[in-house]
Amino acid sequence: LDALVKEKSAEAGSVIVQEPSTGKILAMASFPNFDPNNYSKSELKNFLNPIIQSVYEPGSVFKVITMAAGIDSDKITPDTTYVDTGSVTLNNRTIKNWDNKVHGKQTMAGVIEQSINTGAVFAEQKTGHDIFYNYLLKFGLSEPTGIALPGEVKGNLENFKKGKDIHFATASFGQGVSVTPIELIAAISALANDGVLMKPLILADDKPQVARRVIKSETAAKVAQMMVSAVRKNVLADIPNYAVAGKTGTAFIPDFVKGGYTDDVVNTYTGFAPASNPKFVILIKLDKPAGAPLAGQSVVPAFRELAQFILNYYNIAPDKL
Repeated sequence: LDALVKEKSAEAGSVIVQEPSTGKILAMASFPNFDPNNYSKSELKNFLNPIIQSVYEPGSVFKVITMAAGIDSDKITPDTTYVDTGSVTLNNRTIKNWDNKVHGKQTMAGVIEQSINTGAVFAEQKTGHDIFYNYLLKFGLSEPTGIALPGEVKGNLENFKKGKDIHFATASFGQGVSVTPIELIAAISALANDGVLMKPLILADDKPQVARRVIKSETAAKVAQMMVSAVRKNVLADIPNYAVAGKTGTAFIPDFVKGGYTDDVVNTYTGFAPASNPKFVILIKLDKPAGAPLAGQSVVPAFRELAQFILNYYNIAPDKL
């Protein structure tokens, strides 16, 4: 994390590693940090743990949650097709794809592989606003996880109360909704854990606690396969002999003074391996890297390096020989 923040001249960053089957947090770090022996020299904000005490708009990593809701409610499948015209207009606001391209006829699997915004909007519209919103609640994205650390805050889904199509559309690709990193990794861990949401544990003696089943086991497998396919197509996070599931997110940071968005971004990458029987889930978040790069250029190589280390460290057998 330290090397990543320095290399990308970022303002801040966080890394979490979780064991999906138990909810155990294996590692958690944030930057900037402080020296407990000289804490008076640090800024007050550095004493907060942003992983549990601050929210952010996650961007395209949210698309896998959108797909999970649609597939689990039998409204779409990974093979459902739609035609991307490059943009979609709702409530007089136009949403475009991040690459400003027109992708034509695409499957939902293709939407995840290429991170197509209009495809996520299509999936949400097919699912229906109420069903989509209820899945976000089931994934725990508007409630504290209950982790045994002080001052935990919860995500913010208030935008939905306005009831406008545009707010549901932007939420489908992770803008206009905000979550804590701990809520987000818990939700991704549910995808890795056959659809079962676990309470995040920080104390070694705590016994695993099931929060609830969020989606069917088959749905979790289908979404994981879409994430594996995305990694294979985009190569950057691929690790030889292992099936790795992952999803990038590059989200613009809201302008809380003027409204709208700034030109600064938060890069996120979340993923798990081995995809056939996940032993760990990683979430890497980088705030305001210089030059507003795409996540693929910043956090994805860092994810791959960390995932490779963990596979070696725990001596985890390959699942794709």
